[in-house]
Amino acid sequence: MKKIIALCILAACGDNIDPPGPPVDSSLDAAPPAVRAVVVTPSNNFTPGQPGILSVLDMQTRQVTIGAGPAMAVGSDPVLRKYGNELFIVNRAENNITILDAGDLHLVEQIGTGAGTNPQDVAVIGSKLYVATFGNKGMVELTRGSTATIEFDLIVDDPDGKPNCHSVYLVNDDLYVSCGLLDDTNAQLPPRGAGRIYVVDPVTRMITRSITLDNANPIGLLEQITEHAPNAGDLVIPSVNFATGAGCIERVTVGANAASAGCMVTNAQLGNFASRVGFYTPQFTGPVTGSAIVIPQVMYAVVPKPTFDGSNLRRWYFSDMTLDPSPVNATTHSIVDVAVCPGADGELVMSDAPASPAAGAGGLRVFAPNDTSAPLPVGLKPASSHGLVCY
Repeated sequence: MKKIIALCILAACGDNIDPPGPPVDSSLDAAPPAVRAVVVTPSNNFTPGQPGILSVLDMQTRQVTIGAGPAMAVGSDPVLRKYGNELFIVNRAENNITILDAGDLHLVEQIGTGAGTNPQDVAVIGSKLYVATFGNKGMVELTRGSTATIEFDLIVDDPDGKPNCHSVYLVNDDLYVSCGLLDDTNAQLPPRGAGRIYVVDPVTRMITRSITLDNANPIGLLEQITEHAPNAGDLVIPSVNFATGAGCIERVTVGANAASAGCMVTNAQLGNFASRVGFYTPQFTGPVTGSAIVIPQVMYAVVPKPTFDGSNLRRWYFSDMTLDPSPVNATTHSIVDVAVCPGADGELVMSDAPASPAAGAGGLRVFAPNDTSAPLPVGLKPASSHGLVCY
């Protein structure tokens, strides 16, 4: 009561107070949210049972917070996706998915995918998680708040019962699942032929369309061509036949007539297969003051060197469908992962994981026009091929 009286005195309480003005939208003057990169790093040499680390890079200050995520959120061989306001860590060796809040990184939930499933990628529809799996029939469905799993049967083209699915991507109401169809009876896991992408109805859990790719062994994760680029909305998937080196970054159309649209750039042109793909496709805004301002629309690809003693970041231009002859990175870098940050300047963050232990653990490098940083340590070698996001 004393507190109320005191507040009235300070505020001049009474019947003759002017009515309050309209509410003020504090967001009008608020600074835009800080852009940051989040990286999950595997344990040393991907040692099973040893946790990895989640670290955060403030893109403005270039400051890194090592071990920013909750304990045991990151396994020994992680993959990272961001959907909405959440981060999804696919812990392949530990057979689980860790969900974190993308803002303060608190633990939302950790859900098991089932023993021996070897999860590879995740798509999200409401409370449901759809996980591409390498170790069973192709995909499992998880439900938040439950330990129940439902297995999808994608073995239609693989007689050994394991279609070896690497990735899943949601387009409109359909799930696109890429599978390698490897021969699991052979220790070398040779491909049985061309890879497949199955279009799956998440309600009926049935395959509605089977797409035969032009190449064997689709690897890495499906990515969607971003807005403003030619063929925006289509999916791309890298592939490689390790016996021959053949493969490419292949484009797949989506919708009722989903099909392979062939190679965008071949492994022969890249110098090896692509392990990660990303896009920078700003909207064209010229001409200005009589001269056109052309910001190139680019597909980036992380490509191991032919000798596998390092990796380069290559740049492919949508405008004339040509590959930049020179890597983005310096010859002393070994770029294993890349993420394009939001904003008009096309700033990149890259994981540098030196192939030689003598070169150190590497870290994150930032690249923008005329701005390349030294590696920023993140606690462990950032060796995941899809463990980096920027938002």
